[in-house]
Amino acid sequence: MKKNILIISIVAVLVAIVLVGISIIKSKTYKVQNPIATIQIEGYDNPIKIELDPESAPNAVSNFIKLANNGFYTNYKLNIEENQLVADSSMQKATLSNIKEYPEKDYEYGIKADILLNGVKNYIKHEKGVITMPNESRGYKELLNTANSKFAILTADIDSYNELYAPFGKVVEGMDVLDAIANSRIEDTDETDNEVKAVTEENEEDNKNTIIIKSITVDTFGVDYGTPEVVNYDDLMNQFYSRMYGGSY
Repeated sequence: MKKNILIISIVAVLVAIVLVGISIIKSKTYKVQNPIATIQIEGYDNPIKIELDPESAPNAVSNFIKLANNGFYTNYKLNIEENQLVADSSMQKATLSNIKEYPEKDYEYGIKADILLNGVKNYIKHEKGVITMPNESRGYKELLNTANSKFAILTADIDSYNELYAPFGKVVEGMDVLDAIANSRIEDTDETDNEVKAVTEENEEDNKNTIIIKSITVDTFGVDYGTPEVVNYDDLMNQFYSRMYGGSY
């Protein structure tokens, strides 16, 4: 009887050791599935799917997820520009209420740029298919944190964006859709005098280089990526204009 109890005890200990070992191996080898953004474009049946990279660009990713899953980009305009699709800067900017529930104060914000100049080890290059978060730095370090809701999907490599904007993911499905949109771009010139046409409020809806985002949703696979680190956009711009020009923004 004692011998049987001893054998059972030894087996139980061995099973426990094996289970602990398996748990350790899983914890070291298991990789969390990165979030996948699905962008549905008006006029195109198939979506563009982008794998976001929260390890390289945690701020940009959390901001994009919040805005997308809160419906901010529904019916949003994208401009077909040379080498990129750019969220229309004339559309509404995001405020804190778009990314946070019941903020104490609502204002337009900027997010901390996920780039090396801000101490973030983001080594993604601005290659075709990469999605990036443009800011308004114009070469000024103080304005690196002015990115808001605007994003760009590159249809060709743009090396000049490296170390300036924060890339935060790459197209993993729908590159054919991206190419089709890029190839649909029409040079906006006047055939009679070859001057660039001004896109006014009257003809903006007829601009053939504008497409509409029907929806953007992000599958986070159950992971909460939180909210981005933000600054008050107007405060930041006022400080900059005061220093540069002695006035307010």
